[in-house]
Amino acid sequence: MTVKSYKTGGVRSSDLKHNVHFLFYALLMLPILSHLASADEYRSKINDGFDLYKNGEYDKAAQSFKDAGILKPDHALPNYDQGAALYKSNDFQGAADAFATSVSKNDPRLKADSYYNAGNAYVKAQQYDKAVQSYISALKIDPKDEDYKHNLEMALLKKQMQQQQQQQNQEQNKDQKKQQQQKQDQQKEQEEKQNEQQQQAQNRDEKKEQQQQQGQQQKQQMNKEQAEQLLARYEDDEKDTQKRLKQVMMKGRSINDW
Repeated sequence: MTVKSYKTGGVRSSDLKHNVHFLFYALLMLPILSHLASADEYRSKINDGFDLYKNGEYDKAAQSFKDAGILKPDHALPNYDQGAALYKSNDFQGAADAFATSVSKNDPRLKADSYYNAGNAYVKAQQYDKAVQSYISALKIDPKDEDYKHNLEMALLKKQMQQQQQQQNQEQNKDQKKQQQQKQDQQKEQEEKQNEQQQQAQNRDEKKEQQQQQGQQQKQQMNKEQAEQLLARYEDDEKDTQKRLKQVMMKGRSINDW
């Protein structure tokens, strides 16, 4: 896509005629002289801009056209030329803004092409909605322009492709999020299972330890009971022995008495 050029380079400073009465009327003509000086500066900025543009110094050209626009804020031409220079310097958003400003000045010679060039800049910036609207606005002014029609069709196609790509990206992002969620769920499930297994193992160890402690306590209890039984048996045996011994002694005494 190219920017439509508008022949503005032909605007040149006309030779001002000087006469002997110029100095005499200078004070009376200060407002007029100020206006003429401003016009000369404006034309100088425009001409400098074109020279810079032709030399490929697009950033400087854009600045020169911008300065001219400050001098003539009601003129659409400086904004149009600024847009063309910014477009060549690949500042497509800046170019679109400059062409939009040119449109707002309602110059019938530039309005349709300003819309068209704004559309081209929006296409470069991949802002296809704005590009489509700009081309439609240009066609409303000049319905027969084939460039306007062609670029509108191209912008509509690019817009459709962009929407399809965005939809595809959304679906891919959705699938990726789904896969990521599944992975997180699986990881969570594995962690829960692992924690459960660890808890079960810990419970088994605690139960085993508890059983061992109970067994040890029972063993200790049995040893104590056995000792008490042995002691009781010993005491019983001792009592029996003492009893028999006493009986023997008593019996011996009875015999001696006879």
